Amino acid sequence: MKVHLWGELGFYGPGRRGRFDVPIEGEQPLLDVLRQLGVPAADVAVCGINGAVVRLDGPVPTVRDDDRLDLFPASSGG
Repeated sequence: MKVHLWGELGFYGPGRRGRFDVPIEGEQPLLDVLRQLGVPAADVAVCGINGAVVRLDGPVPTVRDDDRLDLFPASSGG
């Protein structure tokens, strides 16, 4: 699976990189994948799977190895 951690979430990527590949076997719940990556779900404001926005506070979406996962933090600034 292709993972893109945007903004400050890049801190959680391997070597603090925001773009990397992660092998996924079968279909896995997104929240399990976030735990495996070490990304706290509370730090994710917007999540996209293959370009479609998905919610983390409802039915848990699943991901597969051929998916692209985009995770965005909440915006901050003044």
